[in-house]
Amino acid sequence: MTRGRSTLLLLALAAALGAYIWFVEMKREPADDEAKGEKVFSALQADQIAALTLTASNGDVTTLKKVGEGWAIESPVATPADASEVSGVTSNLATLDMTRVIDEQPTSLDAFGLDTPRLRITFTAQGKPRTLLLGTKTATGGDTYAKLDDAARVFTVPSWLEQSLDRTTFQLRNKSIASFDREAIDHLAVIGTPGTIELKKDGDEWQFVQPQLGRADGSEVGALLTRLSSGQMQAIVADQPATLDVYGLQPARTTVTATALGKTVAQVLIGSASGDAAVHMRDGARPMVFTVEKGLADDLQRPAAAYRAKDLFAFRMFNVSRLVVMRGDVSRTFEKKKAGAGKDAVDTWTQTAPADAGVKAATIDDLASRLSSIRVDAWVDAPKASTPVLDVVASFDGREERVSIVQAGGDMFAQRAGEPGAARLPAPAVSEVLSLLEAPAATTAAPAPTPAPAGAGPTP
Repeated sequence: MTRGRSTLLLLALAAALGAYIWFVEMKREPADDEAKGEKVFSALQADQIAALTLTASNGDVTTLKKVGEGWAIESPVATPADASEVSGVTSNLATLDMTRVIDEQPTSLDAFGLDTPRLRITFTAQGKPRTLLLGTKTATGGDTYAKLDDAARVFTVPSWLEQSLDRTTFQLRNKSIASFDREAIDHLAVIGTPGTIELKKDGDEWQFVQPQLGRADGSEVGALLTRLSSGQMQAIVADQPATLDVYGLQPARTTVTATALGKTVAQVLIGSASGDAAVHMRDGARPMVFTVEKGLADDLQRPAAAYRAKDLFAFRMFNVSRLVVMRGDVSRTFEKKKAGAGKDAVDTWTQTAPADAGVKAATIDDLASRLSSIRVDAWVDAPKASTPVLDVVASFDGREERVSIVQAGGDMFAQRAGEPGAARLPAPAVSEVLSLLEAPAATTAAPAPTPAPAGAGPTP
């Protein structure tokens, strides 16, 4: 009996919904088919909109003003706006189409949810203010009832547009954790949880200042700057916090400072966790405390080893001019020399010490290429007991770098002169270099056969 009553109840509800759609919605068909596709705001261009006031479904009332090519929030807080969010609003207002005209002269707005609209968007374009009101969705959910505040007509617009127009103050504000020109940064400091990391830019290359001198991986430093410049707030915890210690910000767990030409242009302070997936953070130039995703906080607190160069050698094929390789007691020097004359002159490799014209230039080029492409598996402490394998001195751009490769416990390690620790290397990469140095047949051209005198017979 219970199951039967439930079935009857569901049938009754379905019938009621069908009756509503038939007697209410179907009677709201447009009187003129030409109304379909009509612009809500005719001749409006998005770039003509100079001011906006949005009343969101959660009650937030946000007033924005165009400033130059950008936008700023004027109330309830004075702060830069998120350009992409505002662009979404202005673009959709300029392209907004009516899907149906429901009633040209409605006697009541209650049935459409327009007596107390869920959303209210007011904008000013060419000095004229206009206001769009959005009410409830139609029974099918595909459209939303709407009207202009200065006209009686009720019409519908696509419901999916509502999401782009229903924007809270937080959604409309610029949520960047820091704003700066990443290309201008020439000094970085990360102090706190990962220890002290200090990096400076020397020309186009990044170098360590702390915890040790040495080369840094420019791509990894660039990734840090990208995360810092593109990182977004998740939520604002306190606009004017009474204290910072409850957020792990007094003192901060980690402070990241970016400097350009001796001037601090960005500084973020990382605090304690906020739940399992967020971390408290503060911009040094603003009082507010906000949260960011945990992954962002982790990326800004990586250890120094993450920024060490991954290429064993700094030279490149286009700038290396001299290589000295020492294998045990045997030393060989290779240099680039000009071959040809005038515009036809090209750089070609030659073994100059000990001089050996039989060593092929292509083989030396292969050797230089294999050395320059060796990548570091990991930076570790220097092995205590090791067997020397190869020493390399490379000259390029007026500089010189010295690298010693040793074997310890079955692994290959490299130590760079003037830099701490050792680089664990992929053994096959070292073996390929050694094979080029240890195979005379592959490096020395075979002597040309002596031609027999004319008319001479075969040698007995």
